[in-house]
Amino acid sequence: MTRRFLAVLAFVLSAPALLAGPSPAPAPPKPKLAVVISVDGLSWARLEGYRPLYTAGLKRLLDEGFVERAARYQHLNTETGPGHASLGTGAPPRVTGIVLNSWFEYGPDGALQNVYCTDQKDPATGRKIAGPGNLRVPTLGDRLVESVKGARVVSVSAKDRGAIFLAGKNPAHAVYWYDGETGRFQTSAAYRPPAAAEAIVKKFNETRAGGMLPARFGLVWEKLPEPAPVPGAKPVPTAVPPGIIARFQLPTHGLGFGHDLSTYGRVPAGPPYGYFGGIYRSPLIDELTADLALAFLNDPGYALGHGDVPDLLAISFSGHDPVAHDYGDESEESRDALRRLDLQIGRVLDALESNYPKGTVLVALSADHGFPVMPEVAKALDKTATGGRIDVGKETLDNFRERLNRMVDDALCLDRSVAPVHGMDGWDLYYGRAAFPAMSAAGACGAAGRAVTLADVDRVLPGIVRNVWDAEVEDVLLVSQAASWPDTPVNGFVKNDFDVQRSGDVILVPRFGVQTTYNPGRGAMHGTQYEYDIHVPLVFWGAVKAGASDAASTPYDLAPTVGGWLGVALPDAVGKPLSLPR
Repeated sequence: MTRRFLAVLAFVLSAPALLAGPSPAPAPPKPKLAVVISVDGLSWARLEGYRPLYTAGLKRLLDEGFVERAARYQHLNTETGPGHASLGTGAPPRVTGIVLNSWFEYGPDGALQNVYCTDQKDPATGRKIAGPGNLRVPTLGDRLVESVKGARVVSVSAKDRGAIFLAGKNPAHAVYWYDGETGRFQTSAAYRPPAAAEAIVKKFNETRAGGMLPARFGLVWEKLPEPAPVPGAKPVPTAVPPGIIARFQLPTHGLGFGHDLSTYGRVPAGPPYGYFGGIYRSPLIDELTADLALAFLNDPGYALGHGDVPDLLAISFSGHDPVAHDYGDESEESRDALRRLDLQIGRVLDALESNYPKGTVLVALSADHGFPVMPEVAKALDKTATGGRIDVGKETLDNFRERLNRMVDDALCLDRSVAPVHGMDGWDLYYGRAAFPAMSAAGACGAAGRAVTLADVDRVLPGIVRNVWDAEVEDVLLVSQAASWPDTPVNGFVKNDFDVQRSGDVILVPRFGVQTTYNPGRGAMHGTQYEYDIHVPLVFWGAVKAGASDAASTPYDLAPTVGGWLGVALPDAVGKPLSLPR
């Protein structure tokens, strides 16, 4: 055969393929499992600052995932309930209705009642239970099971508000959180999880939790060994030395390692839960939460993410938050909590990689809020640092609310038994409306018996706050004047957290470095509109290529982005689906 004949023959044989055009690209793997991970109280600065310490999960997420480095919340009162509701729905508190961890609501008689964010009534008994009843809009999990028949949602956390708001309102969700009295995981009558899910948790409680915890974890929280030095490498990041920070810490488990977990409740730090409560306020709770998540992932009968339709697993790791509250985000304890969390997230990623085909899992990690440095520590490290505390705790001899009420009473010539400000939560103040109108006493205001109204309280309170607490409070916003609040960047944070039923009567705008505190001079509290509270991680891993973006984003984008991957729309979301490299 000649070369020319062979060439013609080859062309003829290839002609059908040429006429048909190029071969279609293989279809991408079908989504099987979306995993949403929240780390309670983790700021971007803290995550990135300790990056050289990570060896497992956090390292893999940052090295192998797509990292949104400029994700910032846009609401005031950056707390656990509001943050988790935003991560679950893609919307700020003005949409979700979860404006605080707890707030006050007025009854028909004008009396105030305190409402915890997961409070709802059991329709069968009328008793108070934990559930999603206060959430005003559906979550990603709700939309998933609504639009994809057979899809399932599992959500686990140490905190009820962490598990509930990442899961949603559908009673069929499997939602479990830790009970600090028994050391076991529980749900409530708000949910009716599948029998198979109940069986997994029952077995877990009997073999891995409750009375098994002392044998598993011991009675003392010790610090992990320091990483071995690497020749020529930069020194690993360190925490603020105990000699500087210790006097400002709340000694929930005593000061300094090892921390006695059984002392919780024997110091003025909370309910007398003893050892099980001590586990909750330590990083060991994250290991327990990871254990339960892995029990679901590894159970062949439940087969999470292995069916014909996708499932959603939500994990809220709570351990870092109470540690940072008690010992400071800048402490050795917080550093150890994040090192331990790195190992637990690593276990979860390893299980996902082993159990699921490549491209069928998408992990999204973020946080509900960050943390400030304790103001006293900031001052010790930098004499020019600004900041301070507003004491709101009952243990404070003369707390903010009591002082403010006394001054308002005097300004309006009211008897000091009148409490114009009934309550405060976060940066929101709530008037005691049932006490008004009140009758004035004789004095500088004139004769006794003049009717004093809430409009009078509105008139005098802002001036008092600005005069006495000017170093701590930047602005005082009256809810009665909400329609005329100016459109400023700071007020945008307030408006994004505003709910006419739940946000009270006055909203304070704090200055930089200022926090509310329940323990005068000790511990840390988040909740502001400043960088340390709003700038948090937003990382996607699994069915994405590694990379990073410095474009402005927000944690509200998490749910719509995961929803886009699942093919689920979130019409109530304010955040937008991000374009992730595949």
